[in-house]
Amino acid sequence: MNRADAFDTAVFKEMMRAEYRSAAAGWRRWHDVLEAEEGGKLHSSKLVELAKIGSGDAVLDVAGGYGEPSITAARLVGPSGRVVCTDISGGMFAFGQERVAEAGLDNVEFVERDAEQLNFEDGSFDAVLSRAGLMFLPDVAGTLKQLHSFLKPGGRLAASVWGPPTVQVTTAMPIVFAELKLPPPPPGRPGIFALADPDMLAALVVDAGFHDVETGTIRVIFETDTPEQFTEFVQDLAPTITELVDEQPPEVQERIRRKVTEAWTQFQDAGGRVRTENQSIWVVGTK
Repeated sequence: MNRADAFDTAVFKEMMRAEYRSAAAGWRRWHDVLEAEEGGKLHSSKLVELAKIGSGDAVLDVAGGYGEPSITAARLVGPSGRVVCTDISGGMFAFGQERVAEAGLDNVEFVERDAEQLNFEDGSFDAVLSRAGLMFLPDVAGTLKQLHSFLKPGGRLAASVWGPPTVQVTTAMPIVFAELKLPPPPPGRPGIFALADPDMLAALVVDAGFHDVETGTIRVIFETDTPEQFTEFVQDLAPTITELVDEQPPEVQERIRRKVTEAWTQFQDAGGRVRTENQSIWVVGTK
């Protein structure tokens, strides 16, 4: 999709399906980095805590990918509860199903469906979760209203989005754009930083009908042994960036990868490990 073109929702969604399908192997490869104690485990645990999930609850996970925070929630709801994990691209579901089996769980269902086209009966769930997914939706406001309808009275929404581009793994993005002389993404379009303003995020949740809305932040840590590994980590998880680079002549590809790798050296500790601190913004509301 050309950045100068008018935004086409259908094209964008198909691109998202394809990108996450192609990135599935990378998410599996870097699972230990993604779901480390100070990374994904902390992220998922915070959301299920905010949602006040307990035994016997029915939980909907929107844009759950390979099963987070679904699996974290499934352990809490127990055999008398259930979790429905949805995602626009089912490419990562196979890994998610493996993770569910390894955890000895049988209360997680995977459903491949666009978050804006979910179809559940009103009052079906005690909680709705979404970890780093809402910012990729073209119609966030409409989707939140729909999610509100899926909740039982007193049910809770707990979601997170990525905060401003400070130390995010997307440090690579401005380097790639600058090297290729590309303009930044137009404002107002879905993307990784589209909901990085907590006040705007809270207002959307309030407008959807939720009350007692609160926001806060989580510090999510990603670590690799070397800067070179961190570049591989980003390449495998961010197909949009990788495709832009792979389209270039070999000498340009090498120059960009070298500059991106050099950027991670500022986050190395005394032992040489790269440790990035990434801000996630959470929002919680009650029906």
